[in-house]
Amino acid sequence: MNLKIYAVKNGNIPQERVQLVVVDLDKGKRYPLNFVCVLPRYFRILEKRSSKFAKLFGTKSLPTAKKLLEDAIRQEDDPEIKNVMKKRIKDINAKQETNQPQKT
Repeated sequence: MNLKIYAVKNGNIPQERVQLVVVDLDKGKRYPLNFVCVLPRYFRILEKRSSKFAKLFGTKSLPTAKKLLEDAIRQEDDPEIKNVMKKRIKDINAKQETNQPQKT
């Protein structure tokens, strides 16, 4: 799979205006034909394995989401979308830090 984040802007509610979806560039050239799944807004959903993203990527969900977001943010020009991506990366980093064993 050749995965990439595709940002969709819609709605009038700022917190829900940007939706990030995962597409597979090997499936087709244009969205929505290459749609794989939605990147969950809250990463605690990934832990519960209740999203399609979590079911697809299992224990690699957080690292996969982080890599996709980091790749996408480099190519993104829209400041609103960049802010959403930065927030999600920050959330993943915080989650990964709390999951690491404490050093003594």
